Amino acid sequence: MAKVIVYHDSYGCETGCCGHTVEILQDGEEQYRGSQRKFEFTHPYTDDQEEWIEFAKDLVRKTYGEKHVADLAWDQCEINDDW
Repeated sequence: MAKVIVYHDSYGCETGCCGHTVEILQDGEEQYRGSQRKFEFTHPYTDDQEEWIEFAKDLVRKTYGEKHVADLAWDQCEINDDW
């Protein structure tokens, strides 16, 4: 079973821009921040954790499709509303 993790991340060393990346890890893969991630310049813009979960699910849908929303490893996600 795949595991999907959303990270708060920066876009390049010198840009000063941040957003979130979405990574999918297949069975047996260790957590890493590698070339499979997709960067999104978005933030949840709220303090409500339920909205953060929906934000993460929407990013997963957009990046990997509806079938991987169930694979979201919420307890390992790093989401931030700083923008």
